[in-house]
Amino acid sequence: WDPVENASLMPWLAATALLHSASVLASRNALRAWTVMLGVVAFSMSMVGTFLVRSGILTSVHAFAVDPERGTFILALLAINIGGALTLFALRAATVTEGERFALVSREGALVFNNVMLSAILGIVLFGTLYPLVAEAMGAKVSVGPPYFNPMSAIFFVPMLIVLAVGPLLRWRRDSFARVRLGLLLPALLVVAVAIGLAIVANVGVLPFLGLALAAGLAVASLLPLRGRRLTRTPLAVWGMVVAHFGVAVALFGMASESAFSVEKLVAARVGDTTQAGPWQVKLERIDPVAGPNWTALEAKMTARYGQGAPVEVHPQSRFFWAPPQQTTESALVTRWNGQLYAVLGEEAGGGRWQLRLWWKPFVTFIWYGGLLIALGGLLALLGRTASDIRRFVARGKIAERRMEQGR
Repeated sequence: WDPVENASLMPWLAATALLHSASVLASRNALRAWTVMLGVVAFSMSMVGTFLVRSGILTSVHAFAVDPERGTFILALLAINIGGALTLFALRAATVTEGERFALVSREGALVFNNVMLSAILGIVLFGTLYPLVAEAMGAKVSVGPPYFNPMSAIFFVPMLIVLAVGPLLRWRRDSFARVRLGLLLPALLVVAVAIGLAIVANVGVLPFLGLALAAGLAVASLLPLRGRRLTRTPLAVWGMVVAHFGVAVALFGMASESAFSVEKLVAARVGDTTQAGPWQVKLERIDPVAGPNWTALEAKMTARYGQGAPVEVHPQSRFFWAPPQQTTESALVTRWNGQLYAVLGEEAGGGRWQLRLWWKPFVTFIWYGGLLIALGGLLALLGRTASDIRRFVARGKIAERRMEQGR
């Protein structure tokens, strides 16, 4: 929950809600005012993120250098854009009709519910990111991290995932849960089975427990819209929805697994010692002094072996900068398809021992896989919509030509 990473997450949340609201507007001519408002919020969050990152008011390894003049300019631009957009919306919102009505239990209803959940998560992230800045301006030093973000986001994220599994199976305008309950039986049973298995064989926290169980159910539920369809004739927009929702399940599995099964080892090792970190055996080979353009460092040469596989060299460093004077650590990273190993070199502990910190993050790479699937799903949906619009435009042109010929 780095504040700069939050600054990029906030517009993504708003834009995701906007895209789903726009699909309701395009398909059912509903949610007009809400879609306009989400467009304003999504752009505003992009501007807020730019201000937070570029102004230098955030303390983060990802933040840019402090530039008060640039920050002032962005803040003024932010006030003009957001203030102007909200003023226009307030003046004209009453003239925007909401279009067709729909029942609570419908695909539109599910999309609206998840829009509200995404907006609530956005509010939580925005508050947690800005509150330390406001508190610091008032003379208090406050840090907001996972103990706030994780449980507060889960309050809205869990029901959103449940509706995400059900919503694509519902019909437009009006439907009933009784019609889709048999289709959801397999995902529900899978959630229960995973939950029972975790309770028996693993000792994990509440949030990772929920995440792993829901990820399994959502992965299966995301494929259900393809049931009964000829896959070769399934519209690209449907494929995009399926791929993106499956990507959410994959990313959720990665997040929950990283929280549930991570292994951390802090040891004082001599040269030649081997340390076990999960399935990895990490051997400290030697410590070498190295130098850079404005720093000197102690670099550890380590060999890491996954199970019975071939050894891989890693070279974490403890760097000493002299302009300005500061000490940093440069971690070494080994990435496999099923996780990542981090190695950090600490200070000399005496007696020829060196402090080493090792982390094994199983399945953290699935967060990236899920993100790529979500992006691919969005691209497929966009291509499907574009192709549909082109076909519609061509068909209208042909109809117009025939009418002109008949008129002659």
